[in-house]
Amino acid sequence: MTDQVPPIIALFNHKGGVSKTTTTFNLGWALADLGKKVLIVDGDPQCNLTGTVLGFDGVDDFEAFYKKNPNANISDALDPVFRGANAPLKPASITRTPNKNLFLLAGHIALAEN
Repeated sequence: MTDQVPPIIALFNHKGGVSKTTTTFNLGWALADLGKKVLIVDGDPQCNLTGTVLGFDGVDDFEAFYKKNPNANISDALDPVFRGANAPLKPASITRTPNKNLFLLAGHIALAEN
C-alpha cells in the first residue's frame, strides 16, 4: 500500500493585481464543491483571502477573529520562529468556512512585520 500525497497547488507572484487571491478563492471553493477537502492558506499580509472567505467587512472583524481564535493565523503559528524561540512549533488552528469542504489558515497583518 502506498501513501498518497494530496496535490498541492501554489499561486505566487510578486506583482500585485494579477488575480492570486481571486483565483485561490474560486479554485478552492470549486474544488470543495466537487467534494474535495481543500485547505487554503493566506500568506499575504493584506489578508484579502481571509476577509473574502470569512465575509469580513473591515478591520474590526479581523480583530474580533484574532482575539476569539488565537493561533488560527499564519503569523501567530510562526511567532516562535520570528522570536527566535528554541521550541517546537505548535500546529496552527484551521478555520472552518461556509463551505463544509473548504478550510482556511488565516492571514495576519503582523506577517509583514516579521
